[in-house]
Amino acid sequence: MRTARSPLLFLLFIAAFATACHRSTGVSPAAVVKLTVTPRWGNAPFDRNTVYDNGAGQRVLVQSLRFYLSDLRLIGGGSTDTLFRADLFDVTDGPVSRVIQMPGGAGAYNEVRVGLGLPPDLNATDISQVPVNDPLGNNSGMYWTWATMYRFFLFDGRFDNDLGATGPLPFQFSVHTGLDPLFRSMAFPFAPVVAQDTMRLQLVLDVDRIFVNGAQVLDLSQGSQWHGTVGDIAIGAHVADMQSNAFRIE
Repeated sequence: MRTARSPLLFLLFIAAFATACHRSTGVSPAAVVKLTVTPRWGNAPFDRNTVYDNGAGQRVLVQSLRFYLSDLRLIGGGSTDTLFRADLFDVTDGPVSRVIQMPGGAGAYNEVRVGLGLPPDLNATDISQVPVNDPLGNNSGMYWTWATMYRFFLFDGRFDNDLGATGPLPFQFSVHTGLDPLFRSMAFPFAPVVAQDTMRLQLVLDVDRIFVNGAQVLDLSQGSQWHGTVGDIAIGAHVADMQSNAFRIE
């Protein structure tokens, strides 16, 4: 669980005309959250076509960033509003947004909590009972049939251990986290805000921090493949830790 150091959460109120309409009808507007998940590399937008120096001794091309977020909750005033149980985000090509109805209407909040992956009850979902286009459905491409469970995060690309090279990257990395022990919970406190109409929430994934985050390093030369091997879960667990610690609220 990681706490953001400099969170910024801000509100966008509806236009004056819409406000006037609400006042004239006496109807209170529905409160919604616009959630945007944004991938970045350093201080710039992440680009799937850019070869980066990952800071851990490799040149890398990240070609897949696809993951589940689950149990997204807003906390405040002694209450909790759950915005969704699970949703699938593919930010390989850039930011992805969702507009979500707030079940409790307007409220005051000071923390966001969300899971990376699926909690055990959802991970055990019988996929045959789920509509195919649901985030948990068969068309998601996230189900491990052999395990009758889901993949949590698809993290794929290519790399080269020669930082001075300029040609194609010769090696593939492919780490698909999953299994209940690799579910990660994240919490992001922020200064109290009051959500009235539309609350904008940006969740940033610092892709570079999946490779190097303080003293923690993901060295692909020491392990670049993992697809749910229970007997060798260490690689998957390490990547799951690095991924969850790479998220922050902005």
